Parts: sequence; structure tokens; C-alpha cells
Amino acid sequence: MSLELLPNEILLDIFNYFNGVELLRIFYGLNTRLNFLLHDRFLNCSFKFNSVSKHDFDIICQQYLPTMADYIITLDLTDNDDTPTEIELFLSYSPSFKQFIHLRSLSLFNLRSYPTLMKILEECHHLCNLTHLGLFHCYQDGQIDFQLIVNHIWSLPKLTHCTIGIGVTGLCFFRTPTNTSLSLEYVSIERIQVKLDQINRLFEYTPALKCLSISVVSFVDSDYIPSPLPTLIDLSISSCFTCNASNMVILLQNTPNLHRLNIDLSSEIVDGNRWEEIIRNYLPNLQIFQLKMKITLSPRQNIQERVDNLINSFQTSFWIDEHQWYVRCLTWNRTIYLYTLSNCYEENLPVSYKSTCLDDDQQDFYNSITKIISSTFFDQPIPSYIRLSKITDLCINLPINDQFWSIVSNFNRLKSLKILFHTNAFQSQVQALLNRTPHLVRLSINQHESIPLQTSLFKYRNLSIHELDLRNINHYFNEEDCITLSRSPLGVQCEKLSILIYNRESIISLIENMLKLRALNVRCKNEKYIEQSKLNEDNDVEYFDENIQWLKDHLSSTCTVVRDPKLTCNILIWI
Repeated sequence: MSLELLPNEILLDIFNYFNGVELLRIFYGLNTRLNFLLHDRFLNCSFKFNSVSKHDFDIICQQYLPTMADYIITLDLTDNDDTPTEIELFLSYSPSFKQFIHLRSLSLFNLRSYPTLMKILEECHHLCNLTHLGLFHCYQDGQIDFQLIVNHIWSLPKLTHCTIGIGVTGLCFFRTPTNTSLSLEYVSIERIQVKLDQINRLFEYTPALKCLSISVVSFVDSDYIPSPLPTLIDLSISSCFTCNASNMVILLQNTPNLHRLNIDLSSEIVDGNRWEEIIRNYLPNLQIFQLKMKITLSPRQNIQERVDNLINSFQTSFWIDEHQWYVRCLTWNRTIYLYTLSNCYEENLPVSYKSTCLDDDQQDFYNSITKIISSTFFDQPIPSYIRLSKITDLCINLPINDQFWSIVSNFNRLKSLKILFHTNAFQSQVQALLNRTPHLVRLSINQHESIPLQTSLFKYRNLSIHELDLRNINHYFNEEDCITLSRSPLGVQCEKLSILIYNRESIISLIENMLKLRALNVRCKNEKYIEQSKLNEDNDVEYFDENIQWLKDHLSSTCTVVRDPKLTCNILIWI
């Protein structure tokens, strides 16, 4: 009733915070007035099918998409643990993209099927207004024609932005297109290595290319012939290997109009003197320089001497006076991290800390930390004046020590929490932490396998938690445990659950009693790892999966039940 008292202008502003899927699920059908307002909002609407229940997905695809397809300008589809096989199901409802006449942006996440990918790329030729195409965290473990994938993308007539993030078994190199795209201006190539000699050919077939993001294997390439790249103004380069980065001038001397350069080196550090030489001689128009480098030294090398030399190399007038490009240099164990202040550090508590910016004290550094991924972070001495105010992801051991409560001054941004060494003895500490996390979404609890299931798990309260990961409790939940969990405060509101189950009958109990559950990642005690090759035997005879078939027979026909393609002893159920 309070919502209906608001004027139309405010309601329309509220609607802007939701995409089309959320608007249909939350507001549509409540009354005639809201439906009328939503009609205008659905014009030029985004539909993002991540974290949606199978029930809502089916209703939207069956009842609303046929009449709303020509309104949609953005479409996101994902095959992650929450929504397995969603992309293929979407194609079963919308086998042709001809109806999406105004679609401008299409993003696919976690797609693992090569035939499905090729079908979508072929259908993209019906999208006459498509300007943005993203393939994110996709993986192909069979034989694929990478050249064909790239050529399909480069033949889309109005495409301006493209991200190709496709992982392939083994080391895979990018295939340069043989079709010319006159429209592509922004290209990001992720999870695939690019050779230097491919870059010139890439620009030959992409003459309007302005922004490029790539990962390279090496800057030493006997086949590379330098060629001017005058259109390039934004370049991001990363490397997971030692890539002879000091020879980067081989490429950068051909980018005279570069305005922004972002470098991420995971196994190598180039000092400030070399960077200054490259920028002064070859990058006269560079305005933004972002740098992130890391190297691990052998025990024989003097780490402090190396740090001092690095910091000194970034303290010339070129860095400090001309550009105000400042760097931090940190050490942890035998590893040196060096990065510009515009980047973030998300590792462990550093042993040493130095900065070229006089105003950059350690409090500024800690204010920039958003993730604590080390379980021992709070077990070491931390200066009393330090405050962590922007933590979004936290891993912590039990018991929680006293300095934790003073150091983490604000939990309002915390979204994901992992608790280690959980026992009933620390129930009050865990609840005290949950009381201070109003926006916590995901809770993961780990306990040692030598102790029984801790009953405090069933007593915790936090209204914002919707995802529970209990796989590392090292306990297989029987039917009684499942019923107790489903009636607990966290179980009642749980939407996504990862858990170990004693037998398949307990899975039915969970789904029947956890009314808000939309995604279940489960492993039964008797499950064994099934190699992908066995899932499809010789003569194309499908491997018979008794547990999968039993679940399909005992669950609603609307549920999706599949093996986890990344870990086949797990079963994914989309409800």
C-alpha cells in the first residue's frame, strides 16, 4: 500500500534500479497502474538472466518474451552453477533471434558447448543493431574451429565492442580474422594468448580499432615486423609468464597516439628507468599509465636491496613532477608487488611497505583493500591505527581475536564471508559478526572433519544471506539433518545451497522443504568422479547416469538436473 502512494515520477525512478527480469518478477501484475508504468519502462529494457529461478525463467520465456522481444536492447545469459544449461534452454524458447530487432548488447557467460556457441553466432547475423558482444568465462574442452568463431564475430556489420573470453584445454593462441570489420573499435581478448606477429594482422582486418586488451606470451618474437598502429589510443597488456617485458618497446614504438596504457605482469618487474625511457621516446600522448607487477625472488637474492632500487627508479622528476604517477612497492615472503596507486592490492598483509607519494600513508593503503583472502591475516600484528572500511570479501579463522573488531571498522560493504575452524564454542562470536553485516549475501562455513556436525549452524540469523556453502563442513547431511537445516533461520531464506548429502533421497527432502531454493549444488556420499570422456562413449551411446535419471524421475519435470561440468561428482539442480 505504501508503494502505491508514491507519484509516478518516483516509481519510474525506482524502476530504473532494476532490469527487465527483476521488474517482471517483483512488480508486474500487482495492479493496472503499475503495469501501465512498467510498459514505458520496458521500452529499451535490459534482460539479465543471472541468479533467476528456473520457474521464473520458464514463465518469462514462455509468456513475456514473445511480445516483449522487440523492446529488449540488452540480453545476458549464463550457464553458471546457479542456472545450468540456461543458454540452451533459452534457444529452445527462442530458436531464432529475428524477433530481437532492437537488441544492441548480447553477453554470454560460462558457455561450454561449441555447437551452441556457433548457433548463437550464426543467429547474431539477424541482429541488425548489435553493437556489443561479450563471451565471458567460456570454456571449450573439445575440438573447436577458433578461426571460424573469430570470422563470425568480425563479419557482424555494426559490432563496435567485443570481448572474447574463451578458455581451451592446453595453451591456446588467438586466431586472427580473415574477414575485415570496419566497425569494431574495442576488442578484449581474454583467456587466450596473443603472439606479437598476430597484432599487425589483427589491425589489418580491424582498421578502426581504438582500444585493445590482450595477454601475451613474450615480447621476443622473430616473426614480428614492427608496423604503425595509429588508431590505437587505449592498450591493456597482461602476462602470466615471464615475457621479456623490458623488450616491450618493440610493440610500443608503433603506438604514438596511445592515451592510456595498462600493464599487468604476474612474473616480472620492469623498473622505472626503463619505463621512463619507453614513454619519453615513444608515447608522447600518454595521459593514463596503470601498472601492476609481481615477482618472486630466490633466497639468494637480496629482496630489500631490490625494493630500494625499484622505488628509487620511480622517484625521478619524470614520475613525480611531470606526471604525478606514483607507485607502491610491497613485499610478502619472497614476493615483490609493485603497482600504481590507481590499482588495488588484494593479497596478504605486506611485510614491508614503500610509496613514492609522500601523502600516501599506510592508512590510505588499507582503505583501498576490499578482499581479505588469507585466513591468517588477523593472526599477525597490525598497527592499531589501521582501519579496514571497504571489505567486500572476508576469510576469517575462529576464534576471532580482539584486534579484528577494532581493525575492521565497517562491515556495511561485506558481501561474502568464509568462516574456518567452525565449532559450537564460538557461536556467539559468529552471531555477533553476522549482526554487523546488513548486506551479506554469501556465507561459507568450514569445520574440521574430526568433529561432528555443529548444531550452532542451525541457529544463526541474518536476513540478507541467500547463499550457503556447506561443502567444507565435511559432513554428509542425512534426511533428518536436511529437515533441520530447511527449518533453520538461514535455511528458510536460502536461495542457493552447496552441500554434501548422505543419499539421493535427502536431496528430495531439501527441495521439498526449502521453499525459496532456486539452485542446488550437491554431492552424494556414494558419488565418484566421472570422466567427461565416459559421459559420451563410443558409437555416440550416451553414458547412463543412474542418479541423474533417478532425480529426474522424482523431481518436477520443470527442474534441470545435470552433472557439474567442472567437477562431475557434483550434481547441479536448477529449480
